[in-house]
Parts: sequence; structure tokens; C-alpha cells
Amino acid sequence: MYYIFIKNGVISGSGEAKCLNEDIINLEVSKELYDDFVNDNLKYIFSNGEIIANPDYEKEKIAKHRQELDQLTLTPADVERALYKAKGMDFDDLKHFISLNVPTIDVKALSIEFRAKDFFRGAKLSDGTRLIDMVGAMLGYTSDDMDYLFINKELPVNE
Repeated sequence: MYYIFIKNGVISGSGEAKCLNEDIINLEVSKELYDDFVNDNLKYIFSNGEIIANPDYEKEKIAKHRQELDQLTLTPADVERALYKAKGMDFDDLKHFISLNVPTIDVKALSIEFRAKDFFRGAKLSDGTRLIDMVGAMLGYTSDDMDYLFINKELPVNE
């Protein structure tokens, strides 16, 4: 037997045995639907008493992927190595470059960030812009390029 669990009108999980919690509705489903749900639980929602394809699936899948990417971290050494390999710059060169291009930036605060334990992909500026994306754009890289950096520990080769 295969079940998808519903709590408060929302899918809350799945299993091969009934959940005995009184707050849970156990909906018996086919093995195919169960396997599909287990492989990607964003594909389905509970609506009008039944499990249906999620009409917002693609949008939610993209948002989940973005959230996963934003959780990635690199050490300062990883970032500086990639920067040096791709641009021949170290952090001192980068600070100088940024101070020339964004004269309002607090260079001492930037220096502190460069010495942080980790670089967090999802770190945002006060306006909501990802810090790494802003620095990457100044160096000619896209947001996708910065994702590549955090996945591969190197900047992509731009032609």
C-alpha cells in the first residue's frame, strides 16, 4: 500500500504504511504516483479532496533550485584562487577595483567580508541584490556565472 499524507489540507509527506496521527489523512495512491511524488514532491498538490498535478510546478521548482544555490558557501581561499586564476587578481586588487568603480563603498567593511569564514552565495545587499552578483557583474560575470563559481570553485571561461 502507498499513501500520501494530508495535514490541514496540504500534502505533508508519504509512506508505505498509514500514518496513525489523528491529524493526518491517509490517501491511498498508485505505486506510480507514489514513486513520482517521492522523486519530486513539488509535482503534486492536494485540491478538492484529491491529489492533482501542481499548476505552479515549474515556478516552484525554479524557486527551490534558487534557494538551494543560495545556501552554497565557499571559503575565502576558494574565491581568491578562482579570482586569481580567471582574472589575475587577488582580494587587494579586487578591493582597489571596487573602490574605483563604486567610490561610495566602505572598503574597510569590504575587507572584513573578504576575511569572513565563508562566502555565502545568498548574501544580499540592503536593496535585495546578491552581493556576489554585484561584484561578479563588475568583473563581467552573470548571476549564472556566479552560481557556476559556487558549484565548481572556479569561474567559467568567458570567450
